Amino acid sequence: MSGVVITSGWVVGLLIGLTVAAAVATAAFWDRGRFRVVHRAIGLLLVQLLLLVSLAAVINQQANFYVTVGELFGQGSDTYAQTLPAGSPRLSADGGGTEDLDRWLAEHPAVPGRGTVIPATLAGAATGYALPSHIYLPAGYRGDRRDLPVVMFLAGYPGTVYSWLDSVGVGAALDEAIGAGRLPPVIAVMAEQDPVRGRDSECVDSVHGSRADTYLSADLPEVIHRHFRAARSRESWALVGYSTGGFCAVNLALRHPDRFGAAGSLAGYFRPLIDRSTGDLYEGDLELRRANDPRILIGRPRPAPVSLFLTAGLDDRTALRDLRAFAPLVHAPDTARIVADRPGGHNFTTWNAVLPDLFAWLTQRFGTSGDTSA
Repeated sequence: MSGVVITSGWVVGLLIGLTVAAAVATAAFWDRGRFRVVHRAIGLLLVQLLLLVSLAAVINQQANFYVTVGELFGQGSDTYAQTLPAGSPRLSADGGGTEDLDRWLAEHPAVPGRGTVIPATLAGAATGYALPSHIYLPAGYRGDRRDLPVVMFLAGYPGTVYSWLDSVGVGAALDEAIGAGRLPPVIAVMAEQDPVRGRDSECVDSVHGSRADTYLSADLPEVIHRHFRAARSRESWALVGYSTGGFCAVNLALRHPDRFGAAGSLAGYFRPLIDRSTGDLYEGDLELRRANDPRILIGRPRPAPVSLFLTAGLDDRTALRDLRAFAPLVHAPDTARIVADRPGGHNFTTWNAVLPDLFAWLTQRFGTSGDTSA
């Protein structure tokens, strides 16, 4: 039961159908039978309840806040059977991957011109977390011997590892851009960024709390390196996020420039946030809060520069205001590509529309041939 996908069309359609049926039944029996006041009240209450549930289901289907019944009730998901451990894996005979991964790929034949999306649990050595993810491998990965650049995509809050694929449509966009030669083949990682379900981690290591920063910046790259042909150089790793994920991407890149050379923010913000969804992440520790403030980090010396992609729709006033306040803080050797002249609000349609600009910027960061180092 926990694995039932509540964003599927038949679930949403069933709820809408039950709502209509309850409304028709209530109207049909309005003046019939005894205890009319009672059955009228029950009928109206049932219709209103089903209407609210149906509306919530439609909104959830569009945003992918919760994908399965298990996720809705905080039980996790049972759809990530492929676990990629942090320990030394058993390499395949040709050294191109791990035995378990190669077995999974063999059981899921590639579709010509389309990448392969692997649902997997990524187990971290430093944090001990084992969190869900989706790994996108470009078409031709199985026969390509190069080490490929990696893009880590981070969702907003609330959001899931499905959000970039199902709501933003990044999988199809990657297929199209890579197939047309407008983006070099890349490995894309849609990772879980909130170790505690229902709590916005802001991708930071909080005081006496979750260690999201360590998981995303240390555990996850190491697991990807162990199981995939992923390039190791910082220039070959980029972070991209929308909304809260935009803050995460910029903050992590500025905090770990030795691991990430670039970060893209789609309608993100640039200040450490504390609200009801996050809880008190810093517990009064001003230094820790300043250490997670991109407005401060961008001005501090770092061992390597960071390249940024910053965008917000013209109708997304809050994000646009934050972008315009942050952009002037970026100075050489750091660079910023700013796209702030496109229509759209704080939504998936706007972020999908800017993907060609994002991919063009990534191509400049990665080059056209990827990293062929051993």
